[in-house]
Amino acid sequence: MVGRRQIHQAIHSRMMKRNADDDVVQWDQIVQTLVNELKHEVASFYGNEGSDLEKQYPGFNYLDDKIRLRLSRWPWHRSFFKAIDYLALSDSEIDSVVTWWGTLKERRAFEARTGTVIHDTTGDDIPTWEEVQKMNAERLAQENALRDHLLAYGMQQSEVENVLREADCLQLAESMERTTGLQAQALASYRQFHQVESLFGVARE
Repeated sequence: MVGRRQIHQAIHSRMMKRNADDDVVQWDQIVQTLVNELKHEVASFYGNEGSDLEKQYPGFNYLDDKIRLRLSRWPWHRSFFKAIDYLALSDSEIDSVVTWWGTLKERRAFEARTGTVIHDTTGDDIPTWEEVQKMNAERLAQENALRDHLLAYGMQQSEVENVLREADCLQLAESMERTTGLQAQALASYRQFHQVESLFGVARE
């Protein structure tokens, strides 16, 4: 393993060979540009979501292929990854260099210093396997209830299956609920009318 300073120099040299017109760019300037790209990535990825701490310490892991794929859309990160791949740096060598704002090492340093664990909300909106199974079961129960309802209206089995296959089950269920509600209101009005009529009949007598 080479020293940290030598790794900086090797990466810088390789990146400048890939960017021959920018030989005047120093390593510190490259790092600042990488940080700026991370800030843009945080802003575009989280938007109004995520906690303030998570945005301040996003903890990008440069050893994670998925993170590398995300960050490679930024030109200087793309050049950085190509350089470390060309140099065939080990994980520990990469980890010794990647210490700037937004990196996993910077987040871990903050957590160790403050005793705070930053919750990563990136996958919070992704349902678990159990939740997916529950949603599928609920959807199946809804379809079965709609099937029974449509069959009760006198539709043929094949017609019902076509309706369920082509229609939005949720909208169909809401429509049928509204229809059922109107039927209930009509029945209530009918009964109320007959009650009033009976009262008038008694009054006339």
